[in-house]
Amino acid sequence: MLSDHTGEDNSGLKNKMSQHKIIKKERRLEAIGMRKQGMTYAEIGRAMGVTRQAAYSYVEREFKSLMKEGSVVAEKALSLTLARFDELLKVYYKEATAGNRESLQSVLSIMDRQIKILGLEAPKKSESTVTYQTLSDQELIQQAGMWGISIPMDQLTVQPESLNDGNFPSHPDLLQ
Repeated sequence: MLSDHTGEDNSGLKNKMSQHKIIKKERRLEAIGMRKQGMTYAEIGRAMGVTRQAAYSYVEREFKSLMKEGSVVAEKALSLTLARFDELLKVYYKEATAGNRESLQSVLSIMDRQIKILGLEAPKKSESTVTYQTLSDQELIQQAGMWGISIPMDQLTVQPESLNDGNFPSHPDLLQ
């Protein structure tokens, strides 16, 4: 007989907790399965009757759990995700380096997400999301420079000299 510090039987409580954990695990596995099929978090949320944020949380938690277990499934999911990012980069990168602002925003967002998924970003006390669409031209050019993305000089609305505040690499190869 299981009992807590009061001496009361709590085996029913432990059984309910175990069932609850199993149900949560099944929900997370269901969500990660849908994600592997290419569904968006919004689509997963609708299918599961939860918010997009909850769907994202299910996938991320299970993904991390599977990674801890060294699961082949998680490795395949990571490879698939990274391959998708690579395909997206192929689409937008050439246009971004030719000065297309929307493509540059897409490239920066994709690269940002890759870094987060791979865990290459140092943990922060508080996280914030950068939306490249709201950045000024100067800020966008600075971000591109930090990523090593070259921008054609004729596409700049801001002169590089005004950007050299320590945040923009002044390497001549980055500016064509």
